[in-house]
Amino acid sequence: MCDTFVFRYENPDHDRKVWFGKNSDREPNEAHEVVFLKAKNFDAGTTIQCTYIEIPQAESTFDVVLCKPVWMWGAEMGVNSHGVVIGNEALFTKKGGSEDNALTGMDLVRLALERSSTARSSIDCIINLLESYGQGGNCGFSHPFFYNNSFLVVDRNESWILETIGKDWVARKYSTSTAISNGLTIKADWDKASQGFESAKDLAGENSDWLFTTFSQASQRRECVLTSLKSVSSGSDISSAFDVLRSHNGSDEIPRRSLTANTVCMHAGFGPIRINQTTGSLVVDLSGVEPEVWITGTSAPCLSVFQPVRFSHFQEDTIISSEEDWWENEIFHRTMLFCHHSDINAFREQRDALEADFIRTIRENPNSWTMDALLRTKREYLNVWRDRSNNAPKIPGYFLFRNSWKNFNSKTKLKIHY
Repeated sequence: MCDTFVFRYENPDHDRKVWFGKNSDREPNEAHEVVFLKAKNFDAGTTIQCTYIEIPQAESTFDVVLCKPVWMWGAEMGVNSHGVVIGNEALFTKKGGSEDNALTGMDLVRLALERSSTARSSIDCIINLLESYGQGGNCGFSHPFFYNNSFLVVDRNESWILETIGKDWVARKYSTSTAISNGLTIKADWDKASQGFESAKDLAGENSDWLFTTFSQASQRRECVLTSLKSVSSGSDISSAFDVLRSHNGSDEIPRRSLTANTVCMHAGFGPIRINQTTGSLVVDLSGVEPEVWITGTSAPCLSVFQPVRFSHFQEDTIISSEEDWWENEIFHRTMLFCHHSDINAFREQRDALEADFIRTIRENPNSWTMDALLRTKREYLNVWRDRSNNAPKIPGYFLFRNSWKNFNSKTKLKIHY
């Protein structure tokens, strides 16, 4: 389960804001990494091994930053050097995802980013690949999970939603802010569609899986995101996009009691419904000529720091945020889950000030700031808070929530004392 949005604003003076944001919601023990892949040229006849199948490689690829589960070839979300950003969502449809090996939705994200210089050409790329190779294969980490996919594809000038079932698809262009979650949103108001959907009167109504869509709370999460975007003002800075991804659907409290709460900033809990957490977050500011990229590389954006990434920093393929980095922060995250609200608020206040310094630094020194310096500052801050959270008193109670996290920890041999 995930949430993805684009915020678009332009006034008569042509002051433009274009922000993309996405939370990747995966299993609690499914580590997340962020990688940079350098543009490359390939000989004719070269092939590329995706998660499950091999397909012909393109003649050339673009620089990309990808946020992905460590075990997958594809990516949940990413951005390329041309300022194209894509995020995908699992769709819960009556016709479930194929168990046959094919391209995963995450493969399609990566392939389109590597091969496309605009949002529109990315849509065409995904459609061509989908019709040629299909979508399918297990996308679950510890248990099988098969699904169809939707995509939000954005560049500085256009936004598109692409919704797919098998090899069929519909696409709609948006000129205003919009969002997707884990449900179909396009009815009969598309701009183009495959032949299999051209006669549909209500695509979403006819094809949605009511049970999974309802219990994932996809509609509520999407509405929460759209409501948050309406409150963003023309004077807001990029931290407002961070706040959208940190939402607990109107509350600043971590949902510890509920058996069904699936919020935008998702926290796993007890039972068969709350099985995912947000394992990584991405925000991209496309307002300027160059994309301004922000990542957490860590789970739970409400307990994470967004750090800036610049394409020019890398000269070769690089792991920006590794599996080891993710697990190091995960110990802190899981400890903070049971700290008192006063400690969590103190962390957030200092975190917000740190991010404000980052924003000010890259805006006032656009040509001289370095990723390494800001990353050192982030690590120093988190090291202080790791020690503080370990020593802080923990809240009592919340039996089901606490036992769930003890179970998650035992499966990966994490020794965290609650």
